Amino acid sequence: MNVIMQPGDAGSSDDSGQLAVLLAIGALYIGFGMTVGLIQGGLPTMMRAQGMSLGAVGWLYALYLPLGVAFLWSPVIDRWHPPFLASELAWIVPMQLISALIVAAAAFMADAALSTMFLLGLLLAFAMATMDIALDALAVERISAAWRSRAAACKLGALSIGAMIGGGAIVALFHHLGWTILFLCYAAGLLLLMIPMLFLSKAQAFHGVNRTRSNHRASLQNLLRNHRQRRRLILLTLTCCVIFPLAALNRLMLIDLKVPMELIGGIVGTLGPVSMLITAWISAPLMRHCGLPRTIRGFTGLGILALAAMTLGYTLVKPWLAISGSVAIGAAVSGIFVALSASILGWSRGEQPATDYATFYGVGRFASTLATVAVSQMVAVINWPLFYGCGALALLLVVGSLRTSLEEKD
Repeated sequence: MNVIMQPGDAGSSDDSGQLAVLLAIGALYIGFGMTVGLIQGGLPTMMRAQGMSLGAVGWLYALYLPLGVAFLWSPVIDRWHPPFLASELAWIVPMQLISALIVAAAAFMADAALSTMFLLGLLLAFAMATMDIALDALAVERISAAWRSRAAACKLGALSIGAMIGGGAIVALFHHLGWTILFLCYAAGLLLLMIPMLFLSKAQAFHGVNRTRSNHRASLQNLLRNHRQRRRLILLTLTCCVIFPLAALNRLMLIDLKVPMELIGGIVGTLGPVSMLITAWISAPLMRHCGLPRTIRGFTGLGILALAAMTLGYTLVKPWLAISGSVAIGAAVSGIFVALSASILGWSRGEQPATDYATFYGVGRFASTLATVAVSQMVAVINWPLFYGCGALALLLVVGSLRTSLEEKD
């Protein structure tokens, strides 16, 4: 995948070709979203409902760490790919197959030791993170500038569908279907979602693109030595450290508010991703007509309202208000990040797309995971209203700092 795109290559694809690429990439993002949804919303909710302490539940988010540090091995994906597959499939197919095998194995290990299951979770996260790097690099190479907003929205929509399954359906159906059936269905889904990419690799959408090998040695240092890229990375990371803890911990707040787990999985686990789908649907036209800065400011306003709703709902013991805020904050954070994702596609368009995209996306993901774990420990000491009040202030500060980077030309 270590290639340089020839000038005009990306823009030469017609609309049907670009749409085919989006659909194939989107299918794999659904599987990735299932994994993220299970880690973020599925396992912590089930464990908290079964009596695990808030502090202990917070450590389950450590399963997300491989998804955050994937940028460390992203230069390998730019430099080399297995020789037995076409370059666009070389990392995607093996990692997706490995992920499906891990999930299938876990389906028959419901009674295994917690340490064993945690290790399987880390291996799954590692395989899915590697697949995601290759998939993101493919998007950077194949999506033209005119389609970036739609590509970012497509990614959010696909991740939302996956989160609806991993963080919603699995939680809601766990007591009815059981561990084995749910995880076997999960593994089968990962295999089925790979089929569109296999067909696309033989289609015109992946042909006719002149690609030449580069002698460039991809590395993290190349990005960090660039002042503008370094500033973008810092601001993006700070933003992630604010927005993701605000969205990730709200289900734990609902558990503390004595909202039944089935209600959380059935309503928040469903309406949350649905609101993200709606956000994905409206974000592309918003970005095209209003621009990235205004779009982010609009979703920030929604986020402030959501934080106020959760604060009042928890303080006044109004579960419906807290649930409404939980759904809305997911939509707000998604809207902010889909706009940032459109920018990342442009920021990463160079000689090392896998490395640059994985670094922009991964450093923020890694730092926000650590922030989520730390904040979960902090909330156990302070309280939810104070957490949401500080979060609202931090959200306003980081969004204001992003304006210059968003207005810069690629």
